[in-house]
Amino acid sequence: MKDNYLFGFFLVVVSGIIWSIGAPLVRFLEDAEIFRLQYLLYRGLLITLVILIFVLFREGKNFFHTFRRIDSWSLIGSLVMSVTFFGWIYALTTTTVAITLLMLAVSPILSAFLGYLLLGERLSRSTLTNMLIVVIGITIMVWDTDKSTTMIGVIYGFFVALGFAIYTITIRKNPEVPKLLTPALAGFFCMLWASILIIITGGSFEMPAINIGVSMTHGLVVGIGLILYGLGAKYLPSGELVMLSLLEVVLGIFWAWLPVLGINEVPTRNTLIGGFTILFAIILQGIYARKKHVIPMP
Repeated sequence: MKDNYLFGFFLVVVSGIIWSIGAPLVRFLEDAEIFRLQYLLYRGLLITLVILIFVLFREGKNFFHTFRRIDSWSLIGSLVMSVTFFGWIYALTTTTVAITLLMLAVSPILSAFLGYLLLGERLSRSTLTNMLIVVIGITIMVWDTDKSTTMIGVIYGFFVALGFAIYTITIRKNPEVPKLLTPALAGFFCMLWASILIIITGGSFEMPAINIGVSMTHGLVVGIGLILYGLGAKYLPSGELVMLSLLEVVLGIFWAWLPVLGINEVPTRNTLIGGFTILFAIILQGIYARKKHVIPMP
């Protein structure tokens, strides 16, 4: 139904806006490269708690019954997403917010391909056109980057984009599986992997108070965004899902630049041109949503 499509469209766009706060938040960490694992631990804990509290509120007495509906795709999606969490923080602490977010913009292409390959989803001409615009925007944005200093961050970012695309496919694979269980499990696995690595490396579970606050705030941001994204996934095909959340890319770069926040990562002219190109594609997709008729997932 068209109304359901528009509702899903709205939820995914809002999730992208909320997620855009996450990358700039990392810039407020003290000694970020030292406390990556601790950060992932606290953030994973908050992501899991936020989502489980929402599921408890929505399901009530059926809360524990929902866990019986977890299937292999949910487990795969959660494991992949937990590793993606690692790639995300390592990318952000290796290169700039702009480069990390730009690589995330590759997700629609990867997600659309995987959706066609695994789910048999057909891409509309409008969506394909908008994806081409996104590719043009990405090309413009990375055209003048210093490849010698950003290659590692680009590699991390690519695997984040791939992981996010795989996650998107898994939450659409089986309509009967509650969509929020996958990110809740991802937060739990992220917390588990971080704890194991801290113990293996002989590290401490402690970190500066400001880092704890930032990590918990980021966990809240990610958790709320995942809830909205999971709810919107019922109504949109995989390629469109990830493309609409690209507002995170454009706005994240803007927040990192905004002088009042004190981060002052000034984007280049090409970054601005490419960012507005991506935003244009998202606006076109929104216009297309008004004419779209989609049968929602049950």
